[in-house]
Amino acid sequence: MAARWYWFLGIGVASGLLSASIIVFCHMGDVAAPEVAGYCFGLRMSGRCEGVDATLYLFPGTIFGVLFAALSSRRGWIGFGRFIAFIGAAGIANAVAVFVCVWLTDWLGDVLDISFLDLPAAIAGAVAGAAGGALLGRVAATLFPGLRLRRSVIAASALGLLVPVALLWEVGGVFLFYIVWQAGYAVALASSLPSQR
Repeated sequence: MAARWYWFLGIGVASGLLSASIIVFCHMGDVAAPEVAGYCFGLRMSGRCEGVDATLYLFPGTIFGVLFAALSSRRGWIGFGRFIAFIGAAGIANAVAVFVCVWLTDWLGDVLDISFLDLPAAIAGAVAGAAGGALLGRVAATLFPGLRLRRSVIAASALGLLVPVALLWEVGGVFLFYIVWQAGYAVALASSLPSQR
């Protein structure tokens, strides 16, 4: 990779720090989760189907998208249209990952009935990370022809295993999770770019 990996590491750290700050200090209110045929695709709490705070859905992916696209644009890799497309894709991929993680954590918690190391959340985080990482990676492969998708999806899934850290350690865990996740994914995605970049 011609681009220096530490620039993308720095972008990921900054993105994770900003994302965690918004999640911890700014709350928009919970998003309603869909319920289909009596099955809750969210968290079942007090008989109601609930989602999580809207900041989790909206901001981490969008912030990551803006910073990653800005660095890519500054290097002349993408124009304005691709810049906007990447931001939109990053926002949507994050929202999908959060949705999958919330739903799967709740469902696996009921099915597995295992609390060891919060295994349901770790599994859900890995699956959700793979889903969001694959979605953003697929769009990135269109925007950056020649991008190799596998590395970024594997990284997203492996980093998703850290979800229990954010759940168990309220403030510090949220910062640790988002900084590590977004820095790791930024480096994995950037290192998947074609070598001529």
